[in-house]
Order: sequence, then structure tokens, then C-alpha cells
Amino acid sequence: MNVARSRLWTCVALSLVLGVLAVASADAGLFGLGRSKKKTVKPPKRLVVVFPFDQGSVSKIPEGFGRYIASDVRTMLGGSENYIPFLYKDRLAPILRAKEDNVLKTADMAPPFAEDKVKTLKLAQILATDLYVVGRIEDFQFDRASKVAEMTLTAELYDGRTGKFVKGSTVMGRTPETVTTSDEDELRGLAKGAAVTKLIAELTKPLEPEAKPDAGAPPPAATSGPPAPAGASAADKTPAKPPASAPPPAPAK
Repeated sequence: MNVARSRLWTCVALSLVLGVLAVASADAGLFGLGRSKKKTVKPPKRLVVVFPFDQGSVSKIPEGFGRYIASDVRTMLGGSENYIPFLYKDRLAPILRAKEDNVLKTADMAPPFAEDKVKTLKLAQILATDLYVVGRIEDFQFDRASKVAEMTLTAELYDGRTGKFVKGSTVMGRTPETVTTSDEDELRGLAKGAAVTKLIAELTKPLEPEAKPDAGAPPPAATSGPPAPAGASAADKTPAKPPASAPPPAPAK
């Protein structure tokens, strides 16, 4: 008898506990306490091809240095959350296939790239990339006595499908003041690194929204009276005051 009564009270206690839990769960759902937080969806990364920088006629720059600059740009862009960069090479499979199909000629695959916007857009479209970067070495100065090297670079970012300009910048990088070496190659490399770092900072800045006219701005004040005739001066536009009346004559004595 005692065993049956004990089991009965155990069942009653369990029923009460389950009822409390059910009510708590319903309250949590009612007030949103049991809902899981939504995860923030990040925008997909965009594929970017970086073309070797044009060297032009800049002196004291070894041949092929523009490719080293492009390689640094690609490496530093790889640290961004928005881009998947790769370096342009004429040995890439889509480029070789386009050449075999006579879509590309040998000249279309070789530098200069920044000077020929039609060429770079065509290559970017063949590579099916979202964006592409072209650049130029604008200037390089080297002073062995003062152990100073300065390099000026320009980089431009374009839409890979339309060729529309997205953003660009021209920066100058120089060796740090604490440098001790006087080797030209090392100083050139330090100046390159400083310039590329500035370029990446500019290229990865978020785009500013275009300014829109203020809808709440009051309309211009309307002028009263009929419009002045064409060619009228400012004085002509000012309404004339009515002539003052003459004072009354003094009474005779």
C-alpha cells in the first residue's frame, strides 16, 4: 500500500514539474527568449586580377619591376575581407585558350596595361573577374648620400564586366628616416613597400555614397512685383518711392 502511494506521489510530482517546464517554454517563445540570434551574412568576396604596373620611361628601375609591385598589391589585397586577388600572367589557362582560338593576339597579352583600357577590359572579361587593377610607376628618385629613395605610384580599380572606373589614387612612398643601408636595391624596395601600403589603404576604403540634393531645403524666396525687363540694372529693379507731399503753407498773421 505504501509503495503504491509513493509511486502515486512521484507521478504527481513529475506531472507538476513537466507542467512548469511547458509553461516556461511557452513564455520564452512568447517573449522571444528562445529564439536564436540571426547570423550576419557577409557579402561575397570579389575576384580581382592585378596587372603588372607599367614602367614607362622611369629611370633607375630594373626591367620587370612592375610585376614585383603588382605581386605586392595582390598579396596585400589578399588580407582584405572583400577581395580574392590573383596576379595576371599570360600563361593562365583562359588566356592561352583565347590565344589558340584567335581571340587574342600576342600583343594583347603583353604590357603596357594601364595605357590601353580596351586591352585590359578584354583580358578581364576573358578571365571572368569582377574587378581589375592597373597601375603605373610615375617616378623614382634615389639619393645615395642621404640614403633616401622615393617612389610615386598610381593605381586604378575598374569593373571587370563593364570597364567602368571604380576608384584610383596616386601616392608617394619613401624610405624611413631610420634606415641605415645605402644599397640602392634595398632602398628601392623599401620605397616600393611604403608606396604599395598607401595604395592598398586607398583602394580598400569603402566608397562614399553620392551626394543627393536636400529634399528639405526651402525653395528660393519669390520676388514680388512684375519681372524687370531684360537688361535692367539693379537700380532699375528697385521700386521707386512715392514723392513726398509738399508741406502746407504757413497761416497768414
